[in-house]
Amino acid sequence: MKFNATQVQQIMQVLRNVAEVDPTDEIANAASQIAYELETVKLPLMFDDLNEKRQKTIRYAFSKRKQYIREAGARHATDLLRVEKPRRTLPKRLTVE
Repeated sequence: MKFNATQVQQIMQVLRNVAEVDPTDEIANAASQIAYELETVKLPLMFDDLNEKRQKTIRYAFSKRKQYIREAGARHATDLLRVEKPRRTLPKRLTVE
């Protein structure tokens, strides 16, 4: 399977999201390394030329593309299943004078 420049950019974005959010260090580091290497790849990219570990990492990243999302204008990706709820602010104490 051949990937053109637009598809390679999409792959890199999904890999970067996984690298930022995934709790497993091995997967996050692999995704970051592959995204970095894809920046200088010759096009068209042949998916079959990648080794098995890279193929599995890219497949994993695409399986998480709806969970690990970077919204427009955001600096970092977020894990939609682990989004922290905003903390409730405590009411201010009233002082009677």
